[in-house]
Amino acid sequence: MKNTAKKLSPQTGDDSGALIGVAHNWNKRILVVDDEPGICESYADILAPKKNVLPLRSTRTLSRPPNEADPGYEFEVTICDSYDTAWEAFQKAQKDGRPFAMGFFDVMLGAEKDGYDLVKEMHNLNPDLYAVFVTAYNDRTIESINSHLGAKKVDRWDYLNKPFTQGEILQKARNFITLWNLEKEGELKTAQLAEAQARLMEGERMASVAAVARGVTHEFGNILMQIMGKADLCRKKEPQEMKAGLERILEASQRANEILEKFKNLSGTGEGHNQKDWVFPHHVLDEALDLLEHQLKTANVKVTIIKRDLVKVRANATSLLQVLVNLSINAVHAMGNSGQIDYAIVNDGKWVELRVRDYGPGIKRELLDKVLEPFFTTKGKKGTGLGLSISREIVEMEHRGQLKVVNHPVKGLEVIIRIPVDGEGQYG
Repeated sequence: MKNTAKKLSPQTGDDSGALIGVAHNWNKRILVVDDEPGICESYADILAPKKNVLPLRSTRTLSRPPNEADPGYEFEVTICDSYDTAWEAFQKAQKDGRPFAMGFFDVMLGAEKDGYDLVKEMHNLNPDLYAVFVTAYNDRTIESINSHLGAKKVDRWDYLNKPFTQGEILQKARNFITLWNLEKEGELKTAQLAEAQARLMEGERMASVAAVARGVTHEFGNILMQIMGKADLCRKKEPQEMKAGLERILEASQRANEILEKFKNLSGTGEGHNQKDWVFPHHVLDEALDLLEHQLKTANVKVTIIKRDLVKVRANATSLLQVLVNLSINAVHAMGNSGQIDYAIVNDGKWVELRVRDYGPGIKRELLDKVLEPFFTTKGKKGTGLGLSISREIVEMEHRGQLKVVNHPVKGLEVIIRIPVDGEGQYG
């Protein structure tokens, strides 16, 4: 037999369009592989008939429900009569970026290779392909097919016995076309959601940067004045006094460099800012307090370190810094012009607990469960409602930990963060 392949699609005989179903932009490409001409014609009559596609004339026609004569799908069918022509058509579809969503495969295609081998080879290039094996022989058990294709492909294939009916072919085609396209839509929506979440997190992180920037600018201004003052005085001093003045200038310059590095960490411009590494939480806390020094002084807020366990955790230092800055800014806002923030770092061996407590009014009990929800804020127009929710995302999704918000039994609000020391555990 001469190896051939042909494409079929329904003919409308009308330029106004055709009824193509509720999912008209879906991938409805089907590959049929069978070496019997009569069976190929049966596939063509069922999947790509020339008379049962109605012209699009009105909304009434569009809303007509699918049935056996009008399935509501306009399949694009490629029919091949051999292993080699099917493989060639499959590769071309992949190269063109127009993959087949599913296929019907005859099992007996030759002495050396059969339909199972063909699908296994195709799955190496396109693991998403759905396959229906159509055979008149019961030469393989379900277990042997699973073993041949791989256990992970158990949901990617089905089978029919010959002779098949029109309803069986249409139902398999509809089911697998729908599954393939719903999977792709799910993947797209998941990617879009991840992108939106990343944009939200980036926006909130930049809001934290902006909140800290004023204080950093103030600190740099003070340091610059120290450097300029010392330099001016040194010009009139003796060599020994000039050396001491230069030491003060060097110390001030180093302090400015330290502030800049910490600010770069918060802004995400530092080297390795998006990677996990072994870090000391108390070092991250020190960075946060250094960056917030001006805000804390201006708001007349006292800082107390209740407990400071020395422990290393595997974490993203940049993200952890953002969380502590966010929580500290929230605490300052909650207390107004004065107050106190207590910090604690506690190690219990497997988990490290970071606590941030303010001495503000706390939160009404009925609102505690809502404060971690995106866009919920108690600050009115001054708040975005993203700080706590993004902090929770960083702790729970990125660090596999837990973030809780509770009213302190004495006064104020306390945020409790628990993260696994090895970065791999899951809070239970």
